[in-house]
Amino acid sequence: MKEKKHSNITRYTVLAVIMVAIFATIAGRLLFLQVVKGQEYKEQSNNKSLTEIQEAAPRGKILDNKGNILATSNQSYVLIYNQTDENDKTFFPTMSKVFKILDESGESQKDDFELKINPYRFEFRSDDEETRKNLEIKFKRDRGLNDEIEKKIKSKNKNISEDDLKSLVNKELLKITPEDTFKKLIAKYKISSAYSLEDQRRYMIIKDTLKMQSYSGYKPVTVASNIKKDTAFKFLQMSNELPGIDVDTQPIRYYPNKELGSSFIGYISKISSDYDKYKEKGYDVSSDYVGQAGIEGALEDRLKGSKGGKIVKLNKNGKIVQELGTKDSYPGQTVQLTVDSTVQKAAEDALDTTMASLRANPYGQDRSDTTNATRGAAVVLDVNTGAVLAMASRPGYDPNMFAVPGMISQDLYQQYFNPDLGAFGKEYIEKRNITSNFPGETEDQVLNTLFPLDTSIKNNTTIRQDVYDIYPKPFYNYATQSLIPPGSTFKPMTAIAGLESGVINPGFCVDDTGQFDQGGKIVKFILDGPKGVVDLAKALQVSSNPYFMTVGKRIREALGDDGLAKYAWKFGLGVPVNSDVKASTGIEIPEKFGQVYNTVSNKNTYASTYLWQVMADLRDGQDDKGHKVASLNLYDNSSDSSKIKQIKNDIKTLIKNSVKDGKSAFDKAKYKELFSELVKEDPNNKKDISDEKMDDLIDVIYSITVSDANAQLKVPANIENAAIGQGLNEFTPLQMANYIATLVNGGTRYKVHLVDKYLNSNGGIIEQVKPEVIQKTGINQETVEAIKAGMGSVNEGGTAAQIFRGFPISTGGKTGTASLGNQEQIGRTDYSEYVGFAPLDKPEIAVCAVLFDGGQGGYGAATVTRDIFSAYFAETGRITTSTPTSTSTQQNSN
Repeated sequence: MKEKKHSNITRYTVLAVIMVAIFATIAGRLLFLQVVKGQEYKEQSNNKSLTEIQEAAPRGKILDNKGNILATSNQSYVLIYNQTDENDKTFFPTMSKVFKILDESGESQKDDFELKINPYRFEFRSDDEETRKNLEIKFKRDRGLNDEIEKKIKSKNKNISEDDLKSLVNKELLKITPEDTFKKLIAKYKISSAYSLEDQRRYMIIKDTLKMQSYSGYKPVTVASNIKKDTAFKFLQMSNELPGIDVDTQPIRYYPNKELGSSFIGYISKISSDYDKYKEKGYDVSSDYVGQAGIEGALEDRLKGSKGGKIVKLNKNGKIVQELGTKDSYPGQTVQLTVDSTVQKAAEDALDTTMASLRANPYGQDRSDTTNATRGAAVVLDVNTGAVLAMASRPGYDPNMFAVPGMISQDLYQQYFNPDLGAFGKEYIEKRNITSNFPGETEDQVLNTLFPLDTSIKNNTTIRQDVYDIYPKPFYNYATQSLIPPGSTFKPMTAIAGLESGVINPGFCVDDTGQFDQGGKIVKFILDGPKGVVDLAKALQVSSNPYFMTVGKRIREALGDDGLAKYAWKFGLGVPVNSDVKASTGIEIPEKFGQVYNTVSNKNTYASTYLWQVMADLRDGQDDKGHKVASLNLYDNSSDSSKIKQIKNDIKTLIKNSVKDGKSAFDKAKYKELFSELVKEDPNNKKDISDEKMDDLIDVIYSITVSDANAQLKVPANIENAAIGQGLNEFTPLQMANYIATLVNGGTRYKVHLVDKYLNSNGGIIEQVKPEVIQKTGINQETVEAIKAGMGSVNEGGTAAQIFRGFPISTGGKTGTASLGNQEQIGRTDYSEYVGFAPLDKPEIAVCAVLFDGGQGGYGAATVTRDIFSAYFAETGRITTSTPTSTSTQQNSN
């Protein structure tokens, strides 16, 4: 028994010793973890101790056709702030030191924060008021200013729909002034009012960025971009004194040639629209920059590159103490363009110099006042490929201003995105004494005609519209976006249609007496004067209006009212209506696309124009003949119910159909029915209209739509006017250049393209863009040669001879002087236009140049083209130096 008892004691002793050892080990491990490693694990327990620092990818380069850099990305130093719970406690004193160092070093804080001070205002990068309004709503919603408003509305109307709630909240948000918004954010971010207003905003920028970036996960805030090397080292040396502050490198977009090619290159900017689209593609919409306009915007997916980054561990002060993993960034594709920088610069310089000369001598041409010659465009194409060698639009802008946040001053922002058209308009009116052109009206009334207040904005008293295209717009590509009447530059197209249809031959002659009989109405060309008997070549040389109106008349008689259009469509001057043909030159960047005169477009244009006249007359209760009618308002009203909107739309459709189809579509009973419904349903049109007054009302509409508008659709003058480039013909300079290229290369219309090839970051070819034929027009070589000969005579002894005299290369061209209907009254003057090609015998390039308010085509636009030819042939070695342009004024040329 004793042995058994001893054995039990021994076993218990061993077990106890083992248990003591186990607990001692556990205790020791706990002591180690809590005391020795406690601080480290405490830092790791902070969800901000491990973070991903993204590395922006360099955007791909943009090169010209010789490999010269138009846009690139340079590595630069950036100052960043890594926030932790610990360093957030010292945020304000830390940032105060940071701001002081930046100021002393001549650096700028990153500032793309749209809420400004002195004065309080929002600066959103859009020249569209509706877009700016939507951006303001988003700005306030993103920062939670809608929360309190929603609660109040819901407390009063618990059953309100989501759509109605959103609409009401948005209206209330827009009532919050910029100053009140600023004060609300000051409170939200707990920024002391003891700081100066400027410092309050500087702190706000950082706090707001932290807030916005928190939606997409934690990441450092960029405090300053593109800082100098010495400044970066200064911050690195002081890193222990500045919790959370660090220095990193980041690619910054750089455009070495500044304004050169800005119209087609574009720029990069903070994301301000299509947020969902960019989110789906992996962008951080709170901070990423994307391509805007031009190649930067159109080829964003190719240029953007692939982001990299690193996972790092931060200590409590926001300093990186360990790098746990990295992912390399990859640059975007390089885009090599077809553009020749030398020719591009010549085009831009020629436009600027010529417009400056026109402004300095505004009355140097007959019937012209070129004091507002501030806008222009020029396009140069390779006639055998459709490649763009130059595309100039003036005025331009420096895209570098957008690459680094905070570079745009308030004055420049106003000029670019929110110009004071009221002040500009008054100066414009006073300089030209335009008030005298509006008898009985005050200057303010004239201002409201030329620059009317934007009626789409409720209670608007400041935002105006430039309805007559008077104000120069740097971000508007006049080469691809502006639709203008071609004037006499269209005459070669009329010649093509005449020759190809067989209604004329090169020897067909007309006795130009300086006038033309349009069905009993004699049109006199007083400034041009009689030219005598002219054949095709001579008619082109002297720009004979009677000759080409005769050709137009013959085309109409042989082929109908769309006879001219059927040939013009082949050359890209519009597309067949109601067809599936894409209305485009093929250019990679956004463009508008103009249309040649045709019966369908003519009906639609007349229908819209006369609809507005009817609406205005009914609103005023009187037509232009002085007939009094019942006053009714057909304009859209925000308070209109869906039923009222439908009634108004039905009336408008009826008016349009009356214009298009005349008497057969004029349904008097239907008019009476719809107007009766309108005055019954619409509180804004509530009134009693007797049968007699209703009849008077409908009679006035009949007079406008059928007796006037529809009757004008059928007059022969429409195609005759179109034949000399007037009337409804409107095209972009790009379309005009391509039509000339198609003509002189023998009739092959190429897809216009800016891109030559796509390259990888090492210069290897990913994709070579090959010339693409859109259409073979099938015109006869005899037609081509006959028109080329006539266009050659324009430069040799015709309307452009004074400019091209002595030029060492034989060239061809056509001048144009296109007018607006009421240009003298509104202070504008003719478009100066020129289309040309060179060399004459074997064409290589085609050019279209346009100067808005530039006067006659034989002077301004021809001058620009000659300078472009000089640069092109000097570069290719066929002339030794750029031949200086004649500055003599060419009179009476078109």
